[in-house]
Amino acid sequence: MDNLVPHKYGEFTSNQLEYYQEKLRKKLFWLILYTDEETKEDFKSVDVAKYHEELLFEISSYNSLLLYPDNFAEIINSLKSALEILKSNHFNFRRYKKLVFDAGAGLKRLKVGDV
Repeated sequence: MDNLVPHKYGEFTSNQLEYYQEKLRKKLFWLILYTDEETKEDFKSVDVAKYHEELLFEISSYNSLLLYPDNFAEIINSLKSALEILKSNHFNFRRYKKLVFDAGAGLKRLKVGDV
C-alpha cells in the first residue's frame, strides 16, 4: 500500500507527492531554458521574472501545505537568490543556473512524512 503523507487538509499518497514534486522540478528547469543564451530567443514572449515569482509563490505555498518540511528554507532561499540575480543589472547565467538546479535538487531530496 502507498504511504500516506499528512498535509494541512488531510493526506496525500506518496505517489501523489512524488508526481507533484517532479512537476515542480520541470517547471523550475524552464527557467534555465528561458535564460540560456542558446535557447532564450525561442521564448522572447515569456516574462521570465514574472514566471519565476509565480513559481516561487507556488512552491512557497507547498511549504505550508506540507506542514513545513525541514529543508524547505534551503529551496526557497536558492530560488529567491536566483530571482535577485535575474533582476540584477549584472545577470550571471552560471550562478543563476546553479541556484535553480540547487532548488530542483532540494525538491528531489525533500522528505515529508515517511516519503
